[in-house]
Amino acid sequence: MKPTEVAKRAKSKKTKVGDPIPPPPDKPQQCQYWVARKRRYCHLPSKKTNKYCGEHLTEQQKEDIEQDTRVRIPCPFDPRHTVFQDELEVHLKTRCNARPKPGDPWYSLNANCALPLSKEELEFQQSIHSHKHMKAQPWITRVQLQELPKKDLRELILKVERLYKDVVPPIKTKIHFHPSMEKRRAQVKFHKHADQQASLLGHMADNDMLKNKRAAFVEFGAGRGELSHHLKTALNSDNGESTFVLIDRKAVRGKFDTVLTGEGGTTKVKRINIDIKDLCLSNLDTLKDENGHQKPVIAYSKHLCGSATDLTLKCLENYVEDQKANNNNSNAIPGIIIALCCHQLCRYEMYPNNQFLEDNQISKTDYERICKMTSWAICGQPKALRVTDEGVQIPPEATSAVGIDSDDEVEEHQHVTEEEGDLDDTSAHYSGLDHESREAIGFACKRILDAGRAEFLRQHGFHVELVYYADRKTTLENCALIATHKVDH
Repeated sequence: MKPTEVAKRAKSKKTKVGDPIPPPPDKPQQCQYWVARKRRYCHLPSKKTNKYCGEHLTEQQKEDIEQDTRVRIPCPFDPRHTVFQDELEVHLKTRCNARPKPGDPWYSLNANCALPLSKEELEFQQSIHSHKHMKAQPWITRVQLQELPKKDLRELILKVERLYKDVVPPIKTKIHFHPSMEKRRAQVKFHKHADQQASLLGHMADNDMLKNKRAAFVEFGAGRGELSHHLKTALNSDNGESTFVLIDRKAVRGKFDTVLTGEGGTTKVKRINIDIKDLCLSNLDTLKDENGHQKPVIAYSKHLCGSATDLTLKCLENYVEDQKANNNNSNAIPGIIIALCCHQLCRYEMYPNNQFLEDNQISKTDYERICKMTSWAICGQPKALRVTDEGVQIPPEATSAVGIDSDDEVEEHQHVTEEEGDLDDTSAHYSGLDHESREAIGFACKRILDAGRAEFLRQHGFHVELVYYADRKTTLENCALIATHKVDH
């Protein structure tokens, strides 16, 4: 058959404008999308399970939504992409590029949870409908203090006041500085984060955490790793003596990893994207020296949100116990320093010291309400103008344009789970307390939870101190937990 005849025959098969749309092709795995402009069906192949090719898969999604048959949901491992709900199991096991790699020896599901997770939370982990569409997790929004009878709320407040007096020791204000931060402070007009970093490094130096350059420095909730970058400068570790491990469950941009590694890759840097609840430090070869011996571990973090702090403490305690069981270095972790924050995000099953709660008659219900009440300490106040060293007032929305320093946790810590009426700074608030009184109760709640964390570390051989490492004008979340290993005499 001549080419012209083939073309004429093919053209004759096309429908004309106004003709009814013919039935879909019966050819296996041919896309059934009707291309109106060309008056024919799409020629691209489709998957066996789909009516449409990849180019026109959105049409199938529209039909599924209309017929309420198939729904796409955010992937639990990475909510930035979606997956059909009925294909979720296969996607998580074999397809998702963000899934935990089965070969990672340091991955152990829920290894650092103090108690078995609730059925609700386990299901939530497996079928997250969207972190980015939720302002708070369901079990947090479910706790509504304003719905409590006034008598119950008043009794809870009295209980908090009593516990604060009984279990929270006096906390000193110790604002330190480290000379390695001079250059950083000179680069920015507003020193909010630089001052916090400098104080944390100063405390690390005072507690001999910077004494051993050959230690493994593990930053939890590392973000971009900026604190580790400044720590390396403080250590004066330019010859590759130190090891840095950066832990964060998110993949971030603008990382300091290359700067940490240094020219020629002399410094060993290991970044691990993992939820701290699943982290087993004992199986991390990066913490061993060239002879296979465990390096001493220095753990640190600047603003470790809610349960991330609790999971970190449990993770470190598990590591210490593993080293003892293997007759390794009894001083496995010489030092820990964590700037604490976001207690409203804490979870009962992840709190490391349940005995502390039991001893102080704090039930799970009380615990959840106390966590919610911690938000009173940091909510309800309008954002203040920032002031540079030259006395120039700068509104919050303009800070990024004028060279004011930023940090990884800024976006994460902006949201506080406020209830309706929390912005009321008068006694008309549902608690009957004005803003100043509520703020005091909120801070008391935070310190009670921190006291239990400190006691947990003391039980496992650490000397522990809570300090206010920064001025409240710098940050309302200005309390740090500092722990050093007790030396046996």
